[in-house]
Formats: sequence, C-alpha cells, structure tokens
Amino acid sequence: MNRTTTLLLAVVVVVAAVPAVTTAERTQSDLVTLTVTVENEADMAVGGATLTASWDGGNRTATTASNGQALIDVPRGADVDISVQSDEYVRNTPYEVDNVGQESVTVTVAEKGTAEVQVRDRSGVPVNNAIVQLFHDGETVVNARTNSNGVHQSGTIEQGEYTLRAFKSGYKSNGTTIDVDGDVSITTRIQTGSVIATFEVRDDHFDPAEPVEGASISIPAIPTSTTTLADGEATASVPVNSDLKVSITKEGYETVNETLEVDERDTSLDATIRKTEALNMAISDAQILANGSIRVTLTNEYGTPQEGVPVTLDGEEVGETDESGELEIRIADPGEHTISAESEGLSDSSTVEAVRPGGPTTEDTATEVETTDDESTTSSGIGPGFTPVAAVVAALLAALVLRRRA
Repeated sequence: MNRTTTLLLAVVVVVAAVPAVTTAERTQSDLVTLTVTVENEADMAVGGATLTASWDGGNRTATTASNGQALIDVPRGADVDISVQSDEYVRNTPYEVDNVGQESVTVTVAEKGTAEVQVRDRSGVPVNNAIVQLFHDGETVVNARTNSNGVHQSGTIEQGEYTLRAFKSGYKSNGTTIDVDGDVSITTRIQTGSVIATFEVRDDHFDPAEPVEGASISIPAIPTSTTTLADGEATASVPVNSDLKVSITKEGYETVNETLEVDERDTSLDATIRKTEALNMAISDAQILANGSIRVTLTNEYGTPQEGVPVTLDGEEVGETDESGELEIRIADPGEHTISAESEGLSDSSTVEAVRPGGPTTEDTATEVETTDDESTTSSGIGPGFTPVAAVVAALLAALVLRRRA
C-alpha cells in the first residue's frame, strides 16, 4: 500500500466517523438529569430505595444514596412516573413529573401496612364477590372483590387514614373510615336494598315521539317484567348498585335491548322503539266477476302509501303502484288468483276469486244439493209418502165408492 492510498483511507475513516459523533452529541442533548430526593413523612431521608422512572417508550432505575437522593437521566419534555420500592417504606401511587426539564423533585413515602377487609351481611354471613374500595388522599388505592369467604386482603399499602367502601349488586354500600397503622383486620356489614325504576317507551317514527302502550319490559337478571300503560310508562323495583340488561318488546315492533345503571336512588330509562318494517297489501274485494277489476293498495308498517312497487297476478307482473300506493288490476279468468308484491326484501300477497256472470255461487250449489236430498225422502206436497201414481189410484177408488152409494 503506497502513501497516497493510506492517506485516502484515513480521510474516509474520519468522514465516516463524523455523523456518529454528531448523533451521540444530539442524543445526549435530548436528555436531562432529574434529581430525586426520597423522604418519609417525618422529612427524613430514605436511603437504599429503588426508584423506577418510566415514560412513554422507556424506563430507568436508580438507588438513593444515604442522603435520599438519586440522579436519573430522562428524555427532555417527557411525562415521567417515579415509583419507589423500599424495605420499610411504600408509596401507594407513582409520583408524576410532567414535561420534564432540568429539575429536582421530592418524593414522600410512608411506612408499610396491610388491610384485611371482611364483608358480612346483616346476619353475619360472609358476602362473596363484594366490591371493596380503599381511598387515601383522594386516590383509589384498592378496588377489588372479596373471595368465597367474603374476605379481601390488600397488598402492601401506606399506613394512614383510609375511607373504606363495600357494596355488591343488590346490596347498599357501607362507607366508613379506618386507620391502617400496620397489619389490620376490619369487618364491615352491608344489607340488601332496592329502588324504583321508571321506564318510558316511545315510538320516534313520529315527531314528537309518541308513547307506546303495551310494550313489555323484561329484566332477566331479577327476573321481572312489566308493561307500559297508555302514557308509555312502566315501573319496577330493581336491586341497588347493579347494571341490569333490559329487553323491550311488543308484537309488531323491533326488540330493543338497553342497560340500566342503578345506584342507590330511584332511576329511570328512556327508550325508543319502532315498528318492524313491513309491506302490507289490501284489496278492494275478495270476490269479483270475471273480466272485472280489483284495486290493490300497498302501505308500509305505518300506513304510508308505497309508490312504484311491482305487483304480480299469478306470478306475472301487471304494473306498479301509483303515488297513492294503488293499482287497478283486471282479472279475466274465473277461479282463484294470487296477487303479490315485493319491495326491498319485504313482501305480501292476497287471494281473490273471480266468478262467471250469473254463475252459481258456492252457497247456491250447496242449496241445490240439499233440495235434491229432501225430494228423495218426501212427496211434492200431497202428503207424507205420496207419489204422483199413488195420488191417481186414490182418486179412482174414491170415485168408485161414491158411485156405489149413489
């Protein structure tokens, strides 16, 4: 390798290294050092505590020195949460630092404690699956459920004063204040309760929406059902502190499902339903003379005329309805005929009978058959069992008797 080649390689290496140095310098400039001091409630430094600083996309850890301080490099402008782990101390919630700059923060911790909460009913029976909530300094620290024995054991929490709230679906909540000064056990009692729910059902096809009478309100979880009155309203007793599935049904209407959220006050639910979409056919006559006409009227579920709907007679299209939803159809041949209509997946049909002019009806035919049967068992009015031949014979005998008397 000659001197010129060596010189060129050196230049290439230097040029290639320049962007890497620049990038490193830029990365360092995007970081700031956050000075964190950890103290207990007596303002005493807490050394040996592990700090975890977390932000969107990353985290770093550090350990406090004997003076309670630790330095953590974090992205400039990030929103950082700082959690603390210590053998003696705990913090219920992370310490939040928004839009971090070059700054110092003090994080306060408290001595450790635990709370065992036992939930019982009025008779002292354990209530399983009850919700247990602990609040401290406006923060929700515990939000959990009791086990099969009606007990919830909290994790490690700060010592101090807490608000305890326990409740369950169908039970009223019980709130009290407790003091966690170590590992404590508390028993709280709750009792069943109910409130009145008012349901209002209206048909919003109309403006303004009109009340729907006779709608059935069903709540499977209770179970219970009630029916709306003329004003569209119905009431039911429902358990407190529950989310209930409600089904609203009525024949000819679409089913509506709602969720009723119940606390410990009377509540209400407003619901709207509409009639099930339909195409309804009406015909002017069920029986006409052959070569006569019949009027077909098509409406929707609310009685609104349906224009431009094709109508068929025995499967053959014969026209479309006008703006009044009507169509005149001539039926030439005697017999039964089917009139059908279909639009947008909805359909309806009717049957009409065409008879010959002057032809016998079904009733006339039945009458003739009945008369024939009578004549086979009775005379023509001369007397029971008499036929025309018997009448002639009887007349001759009568004349002979009168002649002999003479």
